[in-house]
Amino acid sequence: MNNLTSIALLSRKEKIVRLIDEMNKGLLERNEQVKLMLLAALAGEHVLLIGPPGTAKSELAKRLKSVFVEASYFERLLTRFSVPEELYGPLSIQALEDDKYKRLTSGYLPEASVAFIDEIFKANSAILNSLLTLLNEREFDNGNRRYKVPLISVVAASNELPEGEELSALYDRFMLRSFVAPVSNESFQDLLMLSGSTCDPELEVRLKLEDLAEVQQLSEKVLLNPSVIVLCKAFREHLQREDIYVSDRRWRKVIKLMKVSAFTTGMTEVSNYDAWILPHCLWNKPEELQGLKEVYEQAVAINGEFSHERLTSLVSIWDNKLQADKSQQRQKQDAKGRPLFINDKGNETIKSSGEVQKTDSSGNLIYVDKHYNKETVEKTNGYSGSNDPVIIEVSFKATTESVHYSKSHIQGRLQEVGELKNTAQSHIDALNNQLDSANATFNDHIWLDKTLLPQITASLENARSHTQKQLSKINKLEVGFTALPKEDESIYIDSDVAEDTALEGELCE
Repeated sequence: MNNLTSIALLSRKEKIVRLIDEMNKGLLERNEQVKLMLLAALAGEHVLLIGPPGTAKSELAKRLKSVFVEASYFERLLTRFSVPEELYGPLSIQALEDDKYKRLTSGYLPEASVAFIDEIFKANSAILNSLLTLLNEREFDNGNRRYKVPLISVVAASNELPEGEELSALYDRFMLRSFVAPVSNESFQDLLMLSGSTCDPELEVRLKLEDLAEVQQLSEKVLLNPSVIVLCKAFREHLQREDIYVSDRRWRKVIKLMKVSAFTTGMTEVSNYDAWILPHCLWNKPEELQGLKEVYEQAVAINGEFSHERLTSLVSIWDNKLQADKSQQRQKQDAKGRPLFINDKGNETIKSSGEVQKTDSSGNLIYVDKHYNKETVEKTNGYSGSNDPVIIEVSFKATTESVHYSKSHIQGRLQEVGELKNTAQSHIDALNNQLDSANATFNDHIWLDKTLLPQITASLENARSHTQKQLSKINKLEVGFTALPKEDESIYIDSDVAEDTALEGELCE
């Protein structure tokens, strides 16, 4: 089989992998931007690159053009003095002679497949409205007619973020945003040694417009795993805490991007892994990106429906219930069901109070000194007669014992704790499965950053360790509830007989 034949047999996924490699040739530390740009093009979205000059932003856009068969390319640097003609083409003199307002768009943005617009936020109001329509609706007003444009994706660049409300709508049109930093110190020597390399994929590897249409159409059929919804909610809560505004339109398009990510990888369902794209869609300022990445990295390792905090909270609640059951006291009764008390001699009695000799704060017995007619702790105080003890009436302390629980009470506790135990065990099983599949997922997924795998694995192992500790506590809860004092069920008799017995006892007394 010759090379062209083998290329022709490549699957869509294999072509995308080859194209990513081609786009990265001769570039350093630009893999993230390459993936963002290619995914954006597959989904029909646009990319904004923020960063200083000389960081290969325009080169990335040119390489994106090379990904497609017969794609036309347009590039322009905007200034505050730029006029619409620079983007959309000059007015037709011949049309003006016929009293028509029409532009000659050949070679300009309205007829480009891939475009690179540098300093995009220098666009003035004369350019802005037409640019918004072209980006969002893929349409351009030329004269008295609106035309469809062949635009696949626009890569825009800027050294600074937009200022002013009039540019916020334009900013929102760029679904994917990436900060392009200069090459790091670690790669600086490689930069100096870098030789020129062009991006020129084999014709059969390149994508056609039909491929894009098919990807966008079929990816709509990809399902959303419930855990992804939970993860999106976690992102939104983070955004609200950080006071970062994200439009409803952007959230809808985020789902579209995740579906394209899953579909092009060969999945029929969006998983938490496909949420890798969210941090790059939701920031408004570059410094917000790291916090969003942390939300993804913390959540992606485990199922979105699982919560460390919730499991810990539930175990704590049941531990409090066990301690409450164990510490619960009731007044002890004699064989006839009468409440018992402890008298001053330390003996049990059915009397709730009695007369006892008064004592002082040190426990000394107090008497009445007859000679001086006052209380004293001495039996005699210079007086030969006997002193009388001071007698007072006191309430006896109730005799208590641990509450004894019915069989149904204990079984109810054990049943609910058992359900919590099953939940914890199912989470451990799920985490074990995810650990087993993490390597395979990262190796098989087109878009995931492979450097995240050790961190994801560590997060999974931490989650498993945490859950195992909670499971150990749940096992102790089962032991504790099983050991609760139990009522002697043999004392229970028919209620009618019990009433007769009670009545008979009262008559005897």
